[in-house]
Amino acid sequence: MSHSQTTTWKNQAGYIWSLLGSAVGFGTVLSFSALCYKNGGGAFIIPYIMALFIFGIPLLLLEGVIGDKWKLPLVSSYGKALGPYGKTLGWLAVLACTTIGAFYIVLTGYSVAYTYFAGAGMFPEDTARFFKETFLQSSPSLSEFGSLSPWVFIATLLVGIFAWFVLVRQVRDGIEKICSIFMPLLAIIMLSFAIVVCFIPGGLDGLVYFFRPDFSKLLDITIWREVFGQLVFSLSLGLGIVVGYSRHTGEKINLAKAMTVVALGDFFVSVISGIALFGCIAHLSHQQNIPFESIVTSDSIFDIGFIIFPKIVQIFGPILGKVVGVLFFFCVFIAGVTGVFSIVESIAGNVEKEFCCSRRKAISWTLFVVVLLSIFFCMGNALHLLDALAPMVIGTNMLIGSLSLIVAFKYVSKEISQHEAFKGVARRSFYSHSLRTIVPLFLAFILVGNCWQERGQIDLATIVRWGWLFVALCLSLMFVKLTRR
Repeated sequence: MSHSQTTTWKNQAGYIWSLLGSAVGFGTVLSFSALCYKNGGGAFIIPYIMALFIFGIPLLLLEGVIGDKWKLPLVSSYGKALGPYGKTLGWLAVLACTTIGAFYIVLTGYSVAYTYFAGAGMFPEDTARFFKETFLQSSPSLSEFGSLSPWVFIATLLVGIFAWFVLVRQVRDGIEKICSIFMPLLAIIMLSFAIVVCFIPGGLDGLVYFFRPDFSKLLDITIWREVFGQLVFSLSLGLGIVVGYSRHTGEKINLAKAMTVVALGDFFVSVISGIALFGCIAHLSHQQNIPFESIVTSDSIFDIGFIIFPKIVQIFGPILGKVVGVLFFFCVFIAGVTGVFSIVESIAGNVEKEFCCSRRKAISWTLFVVVLLSIFFCMGNALHLLDALAPMVIGTNMLIGSLSLIVAFKYVSKEISQHEAFKGVARRSFYSHSLRTIVPLFLAFILVGNCWQERGQIDLATIVRWGWLFVALCLSLMFVKLTRR
């Protein structure tokens, strides 16, 4: 087998499974359903589906076309489209990926530890105290670092080691092989959960809470911002992750079909995960005679995954509870670790190309830096730090990244617009027009809204957010200087 063959995806299915591994993450499995509950149930799904076709698939396709056309990672692609200093935008995305990777690998570590806790039957009655005090050793504020949680750090190291063994191989032997096993397994387990919970006492009530539409919510501007925020985060848009995967495409890959399948697949997993979760929560409500509304009070992935679900595990009894807990947290692990693969692959691809080093060295250095930075998210103030950074790193920054992609590759560079993926059937032509008109307007609107919310706020969290952006921009310019050839 030639070297060029080993560095491309084996087939269309492997490429799609790998992209699904990137898309299906904590937001898909844990927070989508709570966002539905918070924002009008079935009424939330209507704008979400609209956004998926008007916004999600076109942006996925744009990133896919960039990688497929030039076979380059994001930084080099910006350099080709905008010149050397255009690479600053690419490095900004890489640094965002590095920051996201640092906390994403820790969250994946949570799922590893909780899979063990579930199998060992270690969940106490007070699951909130166990999570925050025993497991995280949380400190009261952002300004108090607290102590390093040994459980979290050891689990994070295990995830990092596993990721290294997968990623040092070529994409078809590592990422594609693992994702082609893990992603169908995730879908089967969650679908089985969703079906089974419909037959347990109170389980069907979960469907009512999940899907019951409150159409008055559609008049609230907040729902539209949360739809687009969830979509951008879930599909990893604006970070160059899809560009990184798509530079390994071969001649037989149908990009338009692949991106449609990935977007719909991510939505499907979101829905079946919601049915499974809400069915279990409704069962807890039925068994303990607790109002459903008093159980689900937040769209936080931490509350739903690591506080509420351990309570659910306990009501299934000592034997069945262990099985349910292990399967659920293993699903969360799959969603997390496949996301880690895509984040590290994206960063390492840019390092490999810009610093002219081997894949093995780029992967090793990338994972070393990501695990080193992850220590900050293993400390007692980790949740406070995450709350401070998230609005910038997985909010404002991703919007800037998506807008930059459109400007650079739909307006400035003419080569990308001429790609066959944007031509032919009416649907593809619509995607191209949407990227030039509708999507930038929505992105700009949400970006202005996010910045408007920050007005007048001067606290430590705000300083951390905007300080991160300042440092990331300075480092991006420095990398441009270092790698300019």
